Amino acid sequence: MTGNIFQPIIEYYLQIKMAVSATWWFVFPVALYYTFYELYWRQLWRDYSSTLKWTVLEIKPPRNIERSPRTMEQIFTVLHGIWSTPNYFDMYFQGRFFQSIFSFEIQGVNGEMHFYIRTESRYRNLIESAVYSQYPEAEIEEAEDYANSVPSNIPNPEWNMWGTDYKLAKDDAFPIRTYHKFQEEVTKGMIEPLAPLADVITTLPPGHQIWLQILVRPVKDKEWAPEVKKIVAKLANREIKNESWAIAHFFTEAVDILVSSMKNIFGPVEEKKEEKKDEPPLQFRLTPTEKDVLQAVEESLNKKAFRTKLRLLYVAPRESFKKVFYQAPDGFTHQFGDPNLNSFTKDNETKTYANYWFRAYRMKWAQRKIFRRYITRDNDGPNMYLNTEELATIWHLPDMSAMSPAIAHIEAKKSGAPLNLPVE
Repeated sequence: MTGNIFQPIIEYYLQIKMAVSATWWFVFPVALYYTFYELYWRQLWRDYSSTLKWTVLEIKPPRNIERSPRTMEQIFTVLHGIWSTPNYFDMYFQGRFFQSIFSFEIQGVNGEMHFYIRTESRYRNLIESAVYSQYPEAEIEEAEDYANSVPSNIPNPEWNMWGTDYKLAKDDAFPIRTYHKFQEEVTKGMIEPLAPLADVITTLPPGHQIWLQILVRPVKDKEWAPEVKKIVAKLANREIKNESWAIAHFFTEAVDILVSSMKNIFGPVEEKKEEKKDEPPLQFRLTPTEKDVLQAVEESLNKKAFRTKLRLLYVAPRESFKKVFYQAPDGFTHQFGDPNLNSFTKDNETKTYANYWFRAYRMKWAQRKIFRRYITRDNDGPNMYLNTEELATIWHLPDMSAMSPAIAHIEAKKSGAPLNLPVE
């Protein structure tokens, strides 16, 4: 009786055993191949990354700077020139299969904004020459990593933090609101995009810090432009052609020619008359808003693009940690939104919050993860394509006339030695 009860289970087990014994030699190697393939590339990238030397540069603007973000756009364009194609040896044996990453950062502490660029040491001269060419009176100094000013094990009993990564609400082809649209309607003067963030920083209590991080990696046009062109064609109601369509069209035309040739042997063939639809010009078919969207997307194709990670952190002593101090800088990102184009939105996978079960444990895990990614400049998580104009809108040396008290600037203007200086 007992044997009859377990007989179906035994038979099921024997069937599984037979299936495994018949397929293990094929299934296991395939599964292990992809597992070891992923582990190999990860380890190769870690080994390559450990050989890189990094430098943190602090950029201090002069007191009387009056420049628009367009100046910074030229610097991003110059940095895009480092793009290069690694050879197979570099990729498969040394792990250099990604382009170099630059980190443009802002630290708000003690009522001041500090501007930093973290770069591979080999590109330090390129950074300095690019900045001095556009801001000749700025000062560039090698600085200690400000992330080391707080404990590395945050959160802990003394310190707390909040953080999030950002992503685009729509397709990357749609640009955000850029500095061209930050204009006062009456005087036509420029509205400084960084002013809201500076205002928040000036109100921070002692020990509280706001960190903004933008990790950028240059990409070739073919990596992102094709998708943008598809969006342009869709907005313009144009037919989207791809390679598969072209091949199918070629064979269709070849068959039509062959059939027509055979029919022509036995008699005349009537030509097919294609009916042309009379459509008004595109400018009359689109609404004013649709025209503006199409123009904005098309213009983004003329800019160089970077694969970008945008991250924001608020770090403070636990006893004085307040929610309002991270809500305000988060609101700073809302001004770059355009309801007809694109906007930034918080990424729920990286945002430091937790609901329902094991909240304390999950919250601590999320905080540790994003804090580690910030201090190591890790671009894991959501990335997006931003062009030079969009990046310059978010990170630039601001107009000092609009926000001078909040900027850590140089104390005196530098100048060259007089021409009549006596020498021995």
